[in-house]
Amino acid sequence: MSENIKDKLEKIDKEHFSLLIDIGKVAKEENLKAYLVGGMVRDILLRFNNLDMDIVVEANASKLATALVNKFPNCELSAKHDRFHTAKVIFTINGKKIPVDLASTREEVYEYPAALPKVNVSDLQKDLYRRDFTINALAVSLLPESFGEIVDLFNGLPDLKNKKIKILHDLSFIDDPTRIIRAVRFGAKLGFEIEAHTKQLLDQAIDSRRFDNLIKKIRGDRVKIEIRYLFNLLNISQVLKDFFQFGIYRMISTKLEPCHTTTLINTSETNSIKQWLIYIAFIIKDLDKETQEETLKNLQLTGEEIKIINNGLSAHKDLSTLILANKEINSVTIYKELKELAMESILITKLLFSSNKILLSLIDDYILNTSHIKLNITGQDLISMGIKEGKTIGRILNKILEVKIERPNMSQEDEILEAKKISTSTTNETEY
Repeated sequence: MSENIKDKLEKIDKEHFSLLIDIGKVAKEENLKAYLVGGMVRDILLRFNNLDMDIVVEANASKLATALVNKFPNCELSAKHDRFHTAKVIFTINGKKIPVDLASTREEVYEYPAALPKVNVSDLQKDLYRRDFTINALAVSLLPESFGEIVDLFNGLPDLKNKKIKILHDLSFIDDPTRIIRAVRFGAKLGFEIEAHTKQLLDQAIDSRRFDNLIKKIRGDRVKIEIRYLFNLLNISQVLKDFFQFGIYRMISTKLEPCHTTTLINTSETNSIKQWLIYIAFIIKDLDKETQEETLKNLQLTGEEIKIINNGLSAHKDLSTLILANKEINSVTIYKELKELAMESILITKLLFSSNKILLSLIDDYILNTSHIKLNITGQDLISMGIKEGKTIGRILNKILEVKIERPNMSQEDEILEAKKISTSTTNETEY
């Protein structure tokens, strides 16, 4: 008897569960077979929270998408790609947008290693066979009469139970070498072990050198997406170890040298922090400038992402130069160096100084305290004091702020006194 996980599906968010029921009913009305597939199935079985709804439809996803839009006023067609036999609809329930990705069951043919595949409509077995690992090749029926029944054609359930990462066929890594990154990612994320034969094939693919500097040969965003997922994992120390140990680094650049850290950069305070950028900067830090630029370009990072990395590396270089010159580095120094930088750039600088407790303390103090120090007086206050408008106003305000960094309890009156002192000094210097 097939395993049924209807009881587990009932425990997910009620809107999503209701949608799965409705999609299954509409599929039946249209004489179609629809299945929930991918990470959501895996994670439900592992009791993880995942509401990314990927649904495959035997033969005709477009037909189901059209039927859903016609059936439900709160459903709209968001995208449709006839070439790839996919569609995306978005339901609006209680003010919440719920996207649903639909794809026809299909097979993929790779003309050469790392090529984009040619896609042909096929059956469920071939669709599941084209996936990366057995644990991701599970399908769950959405039809009313079999709702919740698992289709496991490649022993994904035993591998899930035994915590194994296993590819479905021996050419899997050759067809799509980004699966090498995914194997390591799922191993690190789930705490799973790469199965022996899969590990052997992974090593053979890397050792063949055919995927060295891969980002020069294929669209870099395919690798960028996988690296982003990998370097966003929480157990980053293990991730970096695996990144070099399994040879993934060779796909980015054969010039990369192994580097590890046990320092964890806390990015949990805000979801907007792009942790992955911090660790890309970390792995390329020892490359020469030209190779750094080439690597970031080949990864197809945006101009803003490249700027964030370069600013972090530059701040580290500038502060390192001061250290070598035995210059004093204090809160004001750190403020001047970091004040215009994005938080990711600041965290890059912090990570690169992970062995310097004094610098770490100063950077932490900047993040927690110094960066939030504000003046009580404004440029208008200075003008009221008789100081002429222009660049002098900004320079005086900056000098007052630097004083306040060292004396954070300054009152408005203290700031005015400091402004007068600086203004007098500036005037005397000008006259002199």
